[in-house]
Amino acid sequence: MDKEHLLTTKITISGTFQDFQLYSGKFYLWTTKNELNIYNWNKWMQQLTSIDRPIYFEPQPTEQLTIKTEELEPFRERTVLFTEPLYDSVIFNHVLYYSDPSGFYRYSLMNKEAEKELIYPLPVFQINLSSSGRMALAAGEKGLFEYLVSHNYLFQQTKHALTPRLFQLSSTYTSRTEWLQQDLIQYGDPSQQETHLLRFVSQKGVLSLTYILPLNQTANDSPLQIRELPLALSFNRPSMNDGSLFAFETDKYKVKKNLFYRSQTIHLLTASHPLSENQATDPDALVVSERNQQLSVTLQDDPILSLPSSTIKKWRIYSRTRYYRNQLHLLFPHELVLYLFTEVKR
Repeated sequence: MDKEHLLTTKITISGTFQDFQLYSGKFYLWTTKNELNIYNWNKWMQQLTSIDRPIYFEPQPTEQLTIKTEELEPFRERTVLFTEPLYDSVIFNHVLYYSDPSGFYRYSLMNKEAEKELIYPLPVFQINLSSSGRMALAAGEKGLFEYLVSHNYLFQQTKHALTPRLFQLSSTYTSRTEWLQQDLIQYGDPSQQETHLLRFVSQKGVLSLTYILPLNQTANDSPLQIRELPLALSFNRPSMNDGSLFAFETDKYKVKKNLFYRSQTIHLLTASHPLSENQATDPDALVVSERNQQLSVTLQDDPILSLPSSTIKKWRIYSRTRYYRNQLHLLFPHELVLYLFTEVKR
């Protein structure tokens, strides 16, 4: 896979939102009115393929589309009301886990008559689900916790249990986390640059926290300075003979795209800390990192996208899904941007 065959589709949804999720053919969007709108993702993607728009091939294949929330109404299936503003959310086994100022909750998405269940009165600012089904909870001044969402795991230490399945791992201030296989990177106060590595041992599903090691969060590499695509002018050799200024697909050239913008080969990995770089062993994987106030996406160390992280309220990839591992979703103050990376054939 190279950049010339990697199509970046950018979909911008105008509006102000609290959170978003993509799971099992459904697109979940929280509005500022504490409403969760659930849309049929597959029907929406089918409709997008009928919209005629150019694909720009310089400096790399890209297409863009901007829509309003009103245009999503034909695909809305139902709305769920919430009483508090949302902090964060994740979906596991068709159950929505979320947090608001009153605590940490679960809510079944399969049963339309389901009630919201309070797990513990602990406000959580980041819920991080690992690829192996472990859930880390960053609770700010309250510290770092793990909720055993999967019954495949048990904790050996029970003295730190708040509930039979909720454990406190650290009392240190925790702003966010990053999974490193079965280990966990804990980020503290951003102004103090405090980072710790929590090392775990897992034997037949029994977890034990072996030690917590302080880390140096600062990276030696300088932030990438890549303008968002498409660029006004390419300094690379054009891949087509139509010129280097906004070369785009014409009727002479036909491209083949997946009907649902899916990809079996392209997937995104998170590697914000230098320790995480060893996880990106797949040469076709897109690596997402947040360092030095930049959020960047690279392919084989080749920059694909870079944005100032200060303008991003939240970003999410879907490493546990089958069809959506090729997507990066970014929440900004006044819009939600969906990046879909797929192969393009001509």
